[in-house]
Amino acid sequence: MVKSTERSIITDKLVVSKTGKTMEEWFEVLDKEGAKKMKSAAIHQLIASIDGLKPLGEWNQGLLGTSYQWNGGIRERGEKENGFEISVSKTINVPIAILYNSWLDEKLRNKWLKEKITIRKATENKSARITWSDNETSLSIDFYVKGDAKSQVVVQHLKIPDSLMAAEMKEYWGEKLDLLKSFLE
Repeated sequence: MVKSTERSIITDKLVVSKTGKTMEEWFEVLDKEGAKKMKSAAIHQLIASIDGLKPLGEWNQGLLGTSYQWNGGIRERGEKENGFEISVSKTINVPIAILYNSWLDEKLRNKWLKEKITIRKATENKSARITWSDNETSLSIDFYVKGDAKSQVVVQHLKIPDSLMAAEMKEYWGEKLDLLKSFLE
């Protein structure tokens, strides 16, 4: 197996302590089982079916599957079945209602975000599901209380067609959330 420059999201130390084998040894087992030609869900099912990997538990089995795909060049970081996704978050020193309204109130939103969006669904002070201005990708926005006058927004941009655009959108959302923070604070 060709090693990727991507880092793993699970450690050899954990895998060896739970299973007695290194990640590389498990990757060889997965290769022999034909995992290189499987889709993500099938790889995760295969991992869950291997008795020697059961001690990892479901969460760590998932991390092992993702690391396998990254290391083997099967899937890039951030790549999902229907495109790439990125996530950016920002904690802002305002009550959650103000942060939420900065997204939902078009007049307020236009002060920091010029692109036209379509809000498909919103749950007050909790979340918003949005179609992005390209009418092809989506945003999943979640809001969290971090204190009396402190809130966090998490922007997930979904269904991005390629890794280059995903990297650009990650940078874009980092800049937009910085702008939103300075606008609100």
